Amino acid sequence: MKPGIKARSWHTWASILLAVPILIVGATAVFIAHKKALGTEEIRVDAKWLPGYRAAAFKAAKAEPRAVLVTLQGETLIGTQDGLFRLEGANPVVVDVFAGTPVRALVESGFGRVAAARNGIWLENAGRWEQVKRGDAWNASVRADGSVVVAMKDVELLVSGDGRTWAPDPLLSEVLAAIGERMNDKPLTLNKLVMDLHTGQAFFGKAAEWIWIDAIGIAMCLLALTGVYMWWRAERRKAAVARG
Repeated sequence: MKPGIKARSWHTWASILLAVPILIVGATAVFIAHKKALGTEEIRVDAKWLPGYRAAAFKAAKAEPRAVLVTLQGETLIGTQDGLFRLEGANPVVVDVFAGTPVRALVESGFGRVAAARNGIWLENAGRWEQVKRGDAWNASVRADGSVVVAMKDVELLVSGDGRTWAPDPLLSEVLAAIGERMNDKPLTLNKLVMDLHTGQAFFGKAAEWIWIDAIGIAMCLLALTGVYMWWRAERRKAAVARG
């Protein structure tokens, strides 16, 4: 067998055997790169038929805690990776608006209770939770003056004195800028370089790394599909020759 034919054969059979995994990895890479624009974190799906989810269902599950708040009234709220729960005696009751949404921080302030969740900042008003700021909230803290500070991923440290109007704090913004300047002088590790090469951030920066991810993802999909197509055409030719 000639080297060129052998290489083509290896390419074809590798594409056939790994077509589905390659196609899934390539397509999902594009979805991950554009998760905010596509809103995939807000779309609920039922995929328990997949083997990995079925196997997990048989294991003893335990909620992943993210935050806890014992209020002045003695009520206990628990934020988990899968939502917010209110204790009634020893029974956890899910707060419906947070179902399936990670709740990472809970604080009680003069203007009400505040939750920092993956889909934004929430304010409790008369027992009902209302989303007052969209985004990816990671932490929350109450200041001595009663205002609340929330850390928002890829945004800022936001401050509010009433729970409804959120804006960057001038002082904290200056502190973040100073920290950023220090980080620019931080030595680059091999692990960071490898990760940035993998994601494309080393070439396009954080804001445009999706270009690299899209290109690689689409290329992987094309390789898988063209490999299957090449095999299918070869099989058709063989069948035509056999029929004479």
